[in-house]
Amino acid sequence: MLEILAFVCGVILIVWMPIEAGRVAGGWVRPRHRGTPEEFRRNHRRQQTLFIWLGVVLGLANLALALLLDEDRSRSLVKVALGAVWIGVGISAWFARRRVDAAAR
Repeated sequence: MLEILAFVCGVILIVWMPIEAGRVAGGWVRPRHRGTPEEFRRNHRRQQTLFIWLGVVLGLANLALALLLDEDRSRSLVKVALGAVWIGVGISAWFARRRVDAAAR
């Protein structure tokens, strides 16, 4: 059950991060943010960096667990799929961060 939740959350992040980055690159700031748009962009970039590392670490950990543990084939395939999704989250965050960085110039 936790694998399904992680899979769905990973796919949502892959779709959501580029959309949010496009809005931030266009100058959008959350209404509750108390600061300048530059501070918001900097904080958003920090969040995307966190997701890059989170995606890489969780993705590689799932792939390593799938290869190293002797489990049945279906559990290993689920771990490989989760690893691929989380690596996709890292890649999506990397592209989103590049988009925000390009708009800041």
